[in-house]
Amino acid sequence: MDSKIKYKEVKFKERGSNIEALTNVLENFLMPISSWVSRNKSLQGISKGFMRILPVTILSSMFYLIANFPITGWTNWLASSGIGNYILIPYNVTMGLFALYAAFAVAYSYAQNEKCDALSTGIVSLICFLVLTPYVTDTAGALFAEGDLAYSFGWLGCKGLFVAMLIAIIVAKVYCLFEKKGWTIHMPEGVPPYVEQSFASLIPGFICAGVCGILAYELSLTSFGNIHELIYHYLQTPLTALGGSIWGYLIATVLIQLLWWFGIHGFNVVMGVMMPIFLGIDMARMAGETTNPIGMSLMTVVGQSTVCCCIIMLFFCKSKQLKQIGKIATPAAIFNIGEPIVFGVPNVLNPYMFIPTVLLVPIVTNLFFYLGFVSGIVTPLSGAQVSMQVPVVLYGLVQGNWMVALWQALAIPLGVILFLPFYKMYDKTLVAKEKELEAQKND
Repeated sequence: MDSKIKYKEVKFKERGSNIEALTNVLENFLMPISSWVSRNKSLQGISKGFMRILPVTILSSMFYLIANFPITGWTNWLASSGIGNYILIPYNVTMGLFALYAAFAVAYSYAQNEKCDALSTGIVSLICFLVLTPYVTDTAGALFAEGDLAYSFGWLGCKGLFVAMLIAIIVAKVYCLFEKKGWTIHMPEGVPPYVEQSFASLIPGFICAGVCGILAYELSLTSFGNIHELIYHYLQTPLTALGGSIWGYLIATVLIQLLWWFGIHGFNVVMGVMMPIFLGIDMARMAGETTNPIGMSLMTVVGQSTVCCCIIMLFFCKSKQLKQIGKIATPAAIFNIGEPIVFGVPNVLNPYMFIPTVLLVPIVTNLFFYLGFVSGIVTPLSGAQVSMQVPVVLYGLVQGNWMVALWQALAIPLGVILFLPFYKMYDKTLVAKEKELEAQKND
């Protein structure tokens, strides 16, 4: 008997040392990357900028869903009465002008982080973006036609998103450099601060707009005609193809969960890079330009993990710790808030939770939804943005898609089955520890 116990102790120690070695390897690899992303001013400006204008996507999606709610009588009435066109106006001036909002918000967020004049930086960035965006003319082939000048919604929406981000970051860097170096117009004492700030923006604003004007002219002489065509051809299309593939999407998803396992907010880190790509695909799907189901909407629809964990803790676990965490975490889990589980179970640096939370559940559940969409079994998501805090199943109904709601309901038992053996193993160790503590108290 003693030899068996010693053998189990040796095996447990070996397993523990292997897990610790794996943790150290992953930590040495991921921590520098996460630290670099967190310190990178450009990525932080893009991430925070997109977070600022996320309500724009939700607002546009609300009107899109109203205008396209899948009830034939409703859509027919909107079409015959002409009201549908007016319901879509808020959608067109939000999602259709998304690059404009991004050009302002990204530059604003970057300058704010640098403690510079964020409002002026955002305005100058917006001006430069419009300077580089070609007009739509009435005369074919003419640069300036007679009559009113106009911009096409094409480059002001998702197709112009990458140019908007690049211009916003470059302008913000230049503006902050001028401000910090003092290369601005200085007003006499007694002048109100808002007046001084207005004049301080003239020199960096003039230089940025002037350079963009020269660049626009030079590009008009090339086969591309403008910067949008150049960036769209060489940068945006390849990146969208890479990030919009199922493999690129799964890598991003696993990386998010891997960072969470280390206690780092993985969504904020990874989405600083991937959100523009995913939102661009969603907007293209809403416009009917693609049927690719990858995007932010797919990432938000797969939100059953927190509910699955709470079900297991409440009904399948025996330890007092997990049962109590299940009770505390359930109200938040209903609204897809997972922090009580991540730090309460805890999932962070928990070897029992590495496989299910980082690899197994994210990959299987995302493939479950992806295959449902591409096979045609489930009606694809429209691309409309619904808040991540909308409860599971209700999310699908808000999307106007009962098949998505059904698929979410089916994903809950799937997640429970995947999580259960790992939770049972962890629960067993906690029960043993609790019994040991009770025995020590009784002694």
